[in-house]
Formats: sequence, structure tokens, C-alpha cells
Amino acid sequence: MSSRFDLVTVGGGLGASALAISMAKRGARVLVLEKELQFRDRVRGETLAPWGVAEARELGIAELLLKTCANRILWMDMGFGLRDIIGTTPQKEAGFTYFHPEMQETLLCEAEQAGAEVRRGVTVVGVEPGVHSAAVIARGAQDQRIPARLVVAADGRGSVARKWAGFTAQKTPHPFHFAGVLLTGVSAPEDVMTYLFNPDFALVVGIVPLTKQRWRAYLGYCTENGLLLEGHEKLGTFLAESKKIAPSVAEAYADVESVGPLATFEGTESWVDHPYRDSVVLIGDAAGTSDPTFGQGMSITLRDVRVLRDALLSHSDWDQAGHHFARQHDVYFQTTRKVCGWLRLLFEDPSAEADALRERAMPQIAEDMTRVPDHLLSGPDLPADETVRERLFGS
Repeated sequence: MSSRFDLVTVGGGLGASALAISMAKRGARVLVLEKELQFRDRVRGETLAPWGVAEARELGIAELLLKTCANRILWMDMGFGLRDIIGTTPQKEAGFTYFHPEMQETLLCEAEQAGAEVRRGVTVVGVEPGVHSAAVIARGAQDQRIPARLVVAADGRGSVARKWAGFTAQKTPHPFHFAGVLLTGVSAPEDVMTYLFNPDFALVVGIVPLTKQRWRAYLGYCTENGLLLEGHEKLGTFLAESKKIAPSVAEAYADVESVGPLATFEGTESWVDHPYRDSVVLIGDAAGTSDPTFGQGMSITLRDVRVLRDALLSHSDWDQAGHHFARQHDVYFQTTRKVCGWLRLLFEDPSAEADALRERAMPQIAEDMTRVPDHLLSGPDLPADETVRERLFGS
């Protein structure tokens, strides 16, 4: 049976919608399947690094995000003084932040206007890989088998489409939890993103300004602390623990109110080696999640979309295109994961080994911040070899 669709996406979030916009504008027949009728607030990443903004610009969605839901981040504070983001990154881009449900709604509507077919309230209950085409089993009023030239699994870190298609995920657990909550009343600039690390307390604080005078506040903490920051009744504990890290955080949180759920997720990394097989491709968190502390997930997602789009447009044989994408994905994802591991050891790890590394490295970093590899803002195309590692650790 010939496929009615070139692409069917499982999920309608950032990756699926960005791919649908780009491919539909180029004449592809695209179907987006999204289970939620209305996007709701859930704690997750809401930051595009400058290198991710450059990917958004390449995909033609950067200005749309700015006009509708995005806030420009001009400065970064990591406890070493304010950094001029535009002036110190090769992309010469600001960072973007946004309230996640607004971003999802914006891009899904744009995908429909670009010519993609969008079906909401549809639950995918199966994926069938195939040599020349794949199929999605969708549950609505009745189950429907939808064939496609390519099925794109974009259903997040807990991807079930990944399992149905026969992919095996690798996992590296980390003894860290990451909690977040949406706040108003934060006393902080709206163009500065703050990430502060205190390994003595095994804490990480993130203060991320969104639009409409809202901030996403994050707290990373070691699982050995025995905390489980879930639910509104734990907001006081969340704020008290956050204030330990620096007096500036206590000042910023002096008069805040929560306007969204307080939830926690694990710092576990998971990934699929070579995320393509038999006409099914994984993108975004379905393909791999790096340490959430360092906020690279959405930038990697847009890199996935751009690399996959370019491969599909360059190859008449989409099986070759899928393998081409997967090979490239493995390189930039694993580079990101490697550098995040170095930074986690230096800035988060409370062990004696990490203390010894910090005693040697931090005085040198204080004199020369360029010792810290800049992959988090400038992207995974930077070198990440042993020379870079030795320079970071002062060895």
C-alpha cells in the first residue's frame, strides 16, 4: 500500500512541530499526532542556548518565537560576573527562554498553517517498522493504521514509540534530582539567566526569566539529601534550600509566589546509539537526554531537526538519509554528554576526588574563564579532546 504521508510524527512538541513546519513548506506530506488537546504546564527545560537559537534561525522559526512567546537572554551569571552572551559566542545570538506550553501551541499552529495535517487528542498505541515504510497505530474513535515513508518518534524522554520500534536505550544514572517551579515576584533582571553551583551543599540553582514577569526556578540536589520536592506544600523547602547557595538568591526569592506545579525529575542520562532503523527515526529526548542540569535538551532537539531535514532533502533514498542523520546525531550528542560530565564533576560532585580537582582548577579558572569549555552556549562543534579536558582541570 502506498503511503499517504511522507512523514508521521509521534508527538507534537518542539521537535515534531519544527520538523513539520520545515518539511511541509518544502512540499512534504506531513501528519502530526499529538495526544494533548491543550498543552499544560509541566516542569521541563525552557531554554535555547545561543547555538540552539542559531538552529532555530536556520529552521525559520526564531523570529516567530520572538514575536509570540520568547524572551531574549542577553547575560549569563554563573557566579563569575555577568557574561555578555551575544558578544562572546560565535553565533552572536542571544539565548531564548519561553513558557513551554505557549511555545508548543505557537509551533503546532504554525505547522498546520505550513500545510501539515495536525490531529490532536490522538493516542499512538503502536509503531511498526518496515524496510521501505513504517506505520503508526493511532487510537481515536477506532484504531487506525497509518503508513508513512518515515515515522518520526518525538515523544520525549519516556518514549514508548522508541520501545515499539525496537530501539534499546543506554542509561547512566546520576545521584541528582532536578526540581522546578514557575514563580512570579522574583527580584531579578528579565534578561539575565542565573546558574549557580555549590558543591559543598551539593546544590545547583537556576533562575530563568520567561515572559509576562514569570520565572522558572530550578534546584538541583543530591539524592543523598533525602529530599523529594513534589507538590505545593514543599515550596517552602524548595526556597529554603535554594537560598543556601548565595545571598543573591535569598534576595531574588524574598517575595515570590508559585503559579505552577512543583515537580522533580531524575538527572539520569539516556540515549540510543544510532537512532534510526527501518523507516523509524528518533529525535529530541526520544533519541537522547543529556544531564538536565546543563539545559542542552531543546538545542539538541533543534539540531536533530535541522540535520534530519537536510538529510531528507539531500537524499532520494530516505533510508540512507536516516542513517546519515543517526551518524551525525551520535557525534554531537556524545560530545555534549562528555562535556556535561566534566562540568558535573567539577561544579557539582561533592566527593573528595572532585574537591581535589576543584582545589587545583578553580584558582586557574578564576584567572582565565576560557579554561571552561563553552559547549553549553556555543555548541557541540567545539573541540572536546583531552587537551580541552586537561585545561579545564588545570592539569
